[in-house]
Order: sequence, then C-alpha cells, then structure tokens
Amino acid sequence: MSDISPISLRGIDIIVSYREATEERRENLYAVLAHLARTYTDYRLWLMEAADAPSFDWHRLRDPKIRHVFIHHNGPFPKSMLYNTGVRLARSPVICFHDADSIAQPDTLRRCVDALFDGDASDALCPYWNVINVAGALKQGFMETPDRAIFASITAPELPADANEIYPNANGGVVLFKRQEYIRVGGYNARLEGWGGEDDELLLRATRLGVRWHSFRVPLIHLHHDSSSRGKMVDEFNATESGQTVRSIKDMPQEEVEALARELSAFFSPEQQA
Repeated sequence: MSDISPISLRGIDIIVSYREATEERRENLYAVLAHLARTYTDYRLWLMEAADAPSFDWHRLRDPKIRHVFIHHNGPFPKSMLYNTGVRLARSPVICFHDADSIAQPDTLRRCVDALFDGDASDALCPYWNVINVAGALKQGFMETPDRAIFASITAPELPADANEIYPNANGGVVLFKRQEYIRVGGYNARLEGWGGEDDELLLRATRLGVRWHSFRVPLIHLHHDSSSRGKMVDEFNATESGQTVRSIKDMPQEEVEALARELSAFFSPEQQA
C-alpha cells in the first residue's frame, strides 16, 4: 500500500453528517474517518450526528481533529440542517462536505482546496465526476487498511467484479465550497425533509445565483451499504413535496430564487447564532 506523507488540507473544515442506521453504515463511517486521518493533515472535522441518542464513539479512533456534535432529532434524517449547523461552527474560508461512505482521490481533493484558496475560476468544486460502488473483497481490503491506493486502478468502464458504477455523474458525496459563497446562496435547503434531492437543489439554486461550480473527471469511491434500489428511492423522493421543490427551482422566477436564498441565508446570521 502507499507509504507517503499526509497531504495538507490547509486548515479547512470538513463536515460529515451522520445517523447510525445499520452496522454496515457505522463501519463505513469509521473507515472513512480513519482514511482521512491516514491520508491528510491540517483540517478540522465536524461530525454532525442527529438521532434519538448519540452513537458515535470518539474513543474508538481518538482523533483530536474530530469534533463530535450531537443534535437530538427523531424525525427524517436532517442532512441539510446538520451541514448548515456545521458551517456555522466552521471558520475556514473553504469548507468540505463529506459523506460518511465516500472516498475522493487525494491529489484531486488537494487540487480543489488550492483552487478555492488561491484561484478565481471556481466557487464550488466536486473532486470527481462519476461514482463507483465497491463491495465484497475489494471493500473489505479498504476496511482493514483504509488506503485509497487500493482503488487506484479502478476506472470505468472496465471495472473489477466487486465494483459497479452507480452514477455516471453526480454532485454530492464530497463537495468543497468557498464558505462565503455557500452562505450567500443560503446553503443546503433545510426545508427538504429526509435524504435525497438536497444536492441537486443546491446545485440548481447556486448556479442560478452565479456560483461557479465545477467537477474533476475522476471517480469517487462509494462504500457499499445495505440500501434498497436506488431507482426506487429516486422515484419515491420525486413523488414527495421535497421532490417537487427541487424540480421547481429550474423554472422559478429569478427574483423568487434570490428571495429564497435570502431567507435561507438568515440561518447563518450572527443573530441566529446568539
């Protein structure tokens, strides 16, 4: 496996949202956190957990970079609210939203950090284009030694037996933002209940408000977990009020998009944080 020095992320805040649903999802989280600690340095990680009771065991990893924030919540998983609360806690000019089951290509993640700190071509970046799910022995190897090099040779369309492409392109999973731009457009829409569609809604709203959002053409690795059909989940979400809200952003008058951004961005005002 790789034996290289950790990659500096220049003091950024990484925000992870989490609710322990199954043992497999729990182990994915700890593997991702261990991978981040092994691969990078110079970052703070805000683990934002929402549930009836806290489940994360900080002592299992004893990583001083992890700040565990628990919010009591027994409704649908409030991913957007957790991310926005993490941004209120964050202080770096660049923030990274990181799913608890996703692994980015390390050099590309650092390129995103540099581009947002030093460049003026992008306001938000995804360090990937397509998403590849890994399972079986391939995933198990990573769980035992959380080294991204295990997946270095994985490219579509020629994938090993334990890997399959689940999204030919996507905009969630791992996303980096200039913090002030994220706040300006209102962040993730906490009015969307549960999981699903919040990434698409933010992308549509942010780009309509002038955010320059770009992606790199490399894969993102997704650690398999016990989930139902993704197609069925998408269909079920599209039938909900939240799904209709996402679709409405495309045709919403510009002044309404701007008004929505102002309403959502109020969450980040000093008065709301007092």
